[in-house]
Amino acid sequence: MRISFIALLITCNLSIWAQNKSINGRVVDAETGVVLPFASISFNDYSNGSVSNSEGVYVIDIPTDRMSDSLYFSYMGYETLRVSVKSLMTEGSVSMHSAQINLAEIPVYSQTLSALDIIKLVERNFTENHPQVNQAQRLFYHSYNNTPFSEANKMRVKKTSFVDIDQELVDEVLDVIPEDIKSYRDVIVDFYSHGVERKIVPIEGISLQESTALSVQKKIEEKLLSLTEDIELSFEDDELYYKMGTGIFSTKLELDNSDSEDTDTVMTHADDSTYYLMSTEYLRKDLKNFLVNTTDITTDNLEFINKPKKYNYRKELTLFNGEWVYKISFEPKEQGIFQGVMYIAAMNYAVLQFDYEFATGKSTENINLLGIGHKVNYKKAQIIYEKVDTAYFVKYVNAEKREFFSIDRNFFMVKKKNRFLFDKALNKIKFALDMQFETKNGWELLVIHRQNLTKEAFEGIEEPKKMAIKKELVYSPDMWEHGSVIVPNTELKNFRRGIE
Repeated sequence: MRISFIALLITCNLSIWAQNKSINGRVVDAETGVVLPFASISFNDYSNGSVSNSEGVYVIDIPTDRMSDSLYFSYMGYETLRVSVKSLMTEGSVSMHSAQINLAEIPVYSQTLSALDIIKLVERNFTENHPQVNQAQRLFYHSYNNTPFSEANKMRVKKTSFVDIDQELVDEVLDVIPEDIKSYRDVIVDFYSHGVERKIVPIEGISLQESTALSVQKKIEEKLLSLTEDIELSFEDDELYYKMGTGIFSTKLELDNSDSEDTDTVMTHADDSTYYLMSTEYLRKDLKNFLVNTTDITTDNLEFINKPKKYNYRKELTLFNGEWVYKISFEPKEQGIFQGVMYIAAMNYAVLQFDYEFATGKSTENINLLGIGHKVNYKKAQIIYEKVDTAYFVKYVNAEKREFFSIDRNFFMVKKKNRFLFDKALNKIKFALDMQFETKNGWELLVIHRQNLTKEAFEGIEEPKKMAIKKELVYSPDMWEHGSVIVPNTELKNFRRGIE
């Protein structure tokens, strides 16, 4: 009873923000009128935080008991702006002024350290400045994918003895695949961490397109119904089996017995056609991997800190929230990958913000083996930290990745019957794949609220197996039951999903 009560208190505390009024507007430079993307917005206790989007537009939900408070707008190199909630209810747009630096006030110690010295101190103090603590966080997590499917992609049947599988059927399957598959998925979850363990409790999920992948899969399965049924029957017959492969490499198709009560598929159809179901375990692992890959000091994506010999650095000074900040610009030497800028607190070398991307002409994971190709063409990320007491925690992450895939290889599938010496081939198909894909993925993560978490409270949290994702045809700010979190950019607002 005590554990359940503590868990209930945490859930209720994180849910207070749902009883609110909404403020929206635009954040701009006071002198030029230029929009300020990804400006941080929060109360002075860092609760109910938000950020402006790539077009400087923001929305934030105000709990009814905080209508007399003020919001703080922060942006690197600008003076922090405090505005009362009441005035923002009348006019939500705000203008921020650049921080004025008095050269006479620049601290002496900043002149004695080189940019490389500062980078080494950032790595040395990272664990202390950015500790892994036990927390309950409410997260907004947005993911986007765009995978064009070109008409130039071909699958050619070279030889077949299957009665129901020929070039005509293959062409029908390819025609089912849309020329441009896009997906948008937004979720709000409570994310619990204690030590190395993680749990999530879904709050709300919305998709503008991801269910299309399920629809396409269903249509392809209908086209290949006779084949899939025959493969399933072979699992029940000890004398029959299917084998697939390419060249000298092949593998026997076997029944996957891992579908137990503890294992769920990533996505499944719900009985209600307005929803589909997603594995909560998959979402939890996805969230954890995303944070590790973008913010962990040991990740290759932060090699401009953990492998400084690969980079050239340039140091400047600026102000943020009235404190001196090192602005370290970096560009790669021959072996480096990224270019960008980072902002480092001058007093303790804590990271306040990263902005990095692939430098011109750089790529990674260049693989071309046996007709299979893969290359990461571009990566970009922005990470903003917030200070809570004496520690710094991730508040917002925006990341993008573009990848190239290619297949130019022959494949085969054969149906066989077991015999004493040599198994007999009953049917066989040979086909050639010549396909190329360039995918674009994007992610956004915002920590709306955080608080400390005890082990007892963590153990009282039960993670459900599935999360319901609501399917929407078009973007609308009213589609959220718990209030909008980050204002979508124009591309998302103008997006309309094809009717299935």
